[in-house]
Amino acid sequence: MARRGRITPRFTIREYEDRDESQVVELVRELQAYEAPMYKWGKAPEDIGPWYIAESKKWCAKNDGTILVAECDGTLLGYATLLASCEADGTGDEIAYTYAHVADLSVTSSARRQGVGTALLARCEELARGKGRKIFRIGVLSVNQAALAAYVKFGFAPYHQTLEKILK
Repeated sequence: MARRGRITPRFTIREYEDRDESQVVELVRELQAYEAPMYKWGKAPEDIGPWYIAESKKWCAKNDGTILVAECDGTLLGYATLLASCEADGTGDEIAYTYAHVADLSVTSSARRQGVGTALLARCEELARGKGRKIFRIGVLSVNQAALAAYVKFGFAPYHQTLEKILK
């Protein structure tokens, strides 16, 4: 059966370039606005700026990471930040191990449910496997049922939950 709704034209997944900064900032702002009702600790969308990309680049430098973008005709449809070498150093109650972590994943609202997020995740997984990782993680807000369902469909399973209680 054919899928109804918007059809996103062919897009490519490629590594972030400095010329992408303003569009990625807009994607982060859109994500902040989308998550605002679910996550009271997020900064206001208008407070997100180029500093966020600079921080992402620092994470990437520290953790053998990369920022990927999904592009169609010069317009970014989404982005992902993969940290390919996150370390559990073994000094606490866990053994030492290295894992890959998708720190950010966002798809613009007009391109959702068109395979963009899946393509970004697939490329992140490919890069993680290429680095020899056996563990691939992503975080999601518990109340973001759409993202949670998409990640489970991709093959992720619950690993750890953090519960919160607001003290008054």
